[in-house]
Amino acid sequence: MTPVEERPAAASHGVARAAAKAPDAVFRLALPCFLYYLIFYVVTPPLPIRVEENLVDPSWRIVLTDAFLRGAQFGRDLIYTYGPWGFLENTQGDPRIYPWAVSAKLLIALAFSCGVALILARTVRRPAMQALLLAWIALLSDPVYVLPMILLGVASHCDLRKSRIENATLHLVAIATALTMWIKFTSFVTVAALAVALAAHDLLRRRRPLIPLEIAAAALAFWLIARQSLLGIPVFLHGALSTAMSYSSEMFIPGRHAELTLVLAFLLAVAVPLAMNAGARKILRHWPLIGWVLLLFFLQMKEAYVRYDVFHVWMGIVNALLPCALILSCRMECFSQSANRLTRLCALGAVVLSVALGAIELRTYAGFERFQWMSQNMADLRALASSRSLQTAYREQLTSFRRTAPLLPVTGTADFFPDAQILLYGNGLSVHTPPMPQSFSAYNAYLSGRNAEFFRGPQRPEFVFFDIAPIDRRYPTAEDPLSWRALLDCYLPSGNSGKYLVLRAAGCVSGSLDFISQVSVPDGKTIAVPRTDGEPVWVEIDMRLNPAGAVLAMVSHPATTKLSITTPRGKHDYAVTIQTARMGFLLSPLLRDASSFARLFAEGAADPAEQVDDITFVRGSEDRRYYQPSIAVKFYRLNLARHLSTN
Repeated sequence: MTPVEERPAAASHGVARAAAKAPDAVFRLALPCFLYYLIFYVVTPPLPIRVEENLVDPSWRIVLTDAFLRGAQFGRDLIYTYGPWGFLENTQGDPRIYPWAVSAKLLIALAFSCGVALILARTVRRPAMQALLLAWIALLSDPVYVLPMILLGVASHCDLRKSRIENATLHLVAIATALTMWIKFTSFVTVAALAVALAAHDLLRRRRPLIPLEIAAAALAFWLIARQSLLGIPVFLHGALSTAMSYSSEMFIPGRHAELTLVLAFLLAVAVPLAMNAGARKILRHWPLIGWVLLLFFLQMKEAYVRYDVFHVWMGIVNALLPCALILSCRMECFSQSANRLTRLCALGAVVLSVALGAIELRTYAGFERFQWMSQNMADLRALASSRSLQTAYREQLTSFRRTAPLLPVTGTADFFPDAQILLYGNGLSVHTPPMPQSFSAYNAYLSGRNAEFFRGPQRPEFVFFDIAPIDRRYPTAEDPLSWRALLDCYLPSGNSGKYLVLRAAGCVSGSLDFISQVSVPDGKTIAVPRTDGEPVWVEIDMRLNPAGAVLAMVSHPATTKLSITTPRGKHDYAVTIQTARMGFLLSPLLRDASSFARLFAEGAADPAEQVDDITFVRGSEDRRYYQPSIAVKFYRLNLARHLSTN
């Protein structure tokens, strides 16, 4: 039996009457919500393959589509924070994915619409208020992120013995929520934690945990439908967890704080009436569910404020936290006539703040992209309604892509290093990517090590189109640093394709790192880089957080550190992160473009003007307090054995 909340004895007559009319209200509310998602979410064709200013996002989207279609094993063939159904997040690429995308999104949209409608019908009396809340929640929500909160609201409010519509809705929402576990690893964590919380809630009341078991069974079924091996689940979880655990320390960027203040005020407006109405006894009685809600909001805040840009704020706050909090307020009947004046005032304040935050974000580029997305969907639907098939449109896209961004045709498998695989797919090449296809995400020893093994192994791609394109002002060679050594050991230059260097696989001839020196210094002190007669210098940097910094990194992200280097051409500043620095990276010479990397394959051809003379670690006065006072730096000579074998 699912958890059933006892209704307060003082529930108003109006709410009781609303409950009696719930089936009609559910249908009346669910239908327009479902039609909206049907048009703008379910039936829209895959995003087109076209040349864009930013090639990173379309690249991982197409990789996920290709991985599902060819049955790649997640955790083994592909390591990412997305699972086998991750292509649902932003479907792009081969139109063969379309039937899968429509089927899965139809399930999600139907569950979302029925679940929200049921909650509003049960907890909000006035039809006008129901319609306004429904419209606002639907416009804000990404259904994938909000479904777990809907499941909580439905599961803790249903009496399956009395209502068939509640029974059907609960099972529908549970199955759809199970599907979201394999879209993004954050969803896996939230749904798995919710299943545990619901099971604990049931067991504390001596009920059978049927819904948690249904979630587990449905999740297993969706894993198998995606042609994944049962034995691959632990491998997938290990890789995804490794990626997620390093995300905060390696992918953070600072941002402004004005919106954060409004978000905290919004959460306060939601929390005050909930705390008032819950009371100490109810909090103790429902601690598993309350703990899960706190976890959900924490993860959504992390989603928004680790990479503190407008796109992640949109995903974490607008698409997730705002609608989840509003649904929670509805579930706690903060909008009902039976609520006291302070509760209703706080609920109204939460709505006003959600509108203010939505309006602020609509003015950003993320909001502009939202309108672009809706416009693109309408255009795609019109094209879909015409006689032209998706396959025809796809072939036209590829033809246009090749004219705009042609690559040198190669015979054999190919990869693109670092992050623009869309160029390979757009040119119709045979794509073979490493386990972590986006090099900027190979930011710890496990992930970069897996990629390096791939480039050294017998199944490595025959060609690699190479560029230097770091994100976030990172040091150029600090993205996926262990793969740089593998490329130097196992590939040779084979010409150019425009600005890109073409590397061809050769027999691996492993170079070595010869230790030169070690020094421990405080930040702000300049360190001379050892002279190596023009040979490359590898550096390993051990920056340790103190206890306060470790807490900061856990709840948000670590304080920033800047690496300032000096070459004969002047000073240059770059970002450096904890785990990447500890792995080590090629420090000298400073490589700015693909041609400078190609010169490393010819002995003595490195540009003397790009030799790094010294380095300095720079932190702000506030950031300094979160680190240990000294930084350990090790220098190595990178001996490129291939030079010796080819000269």
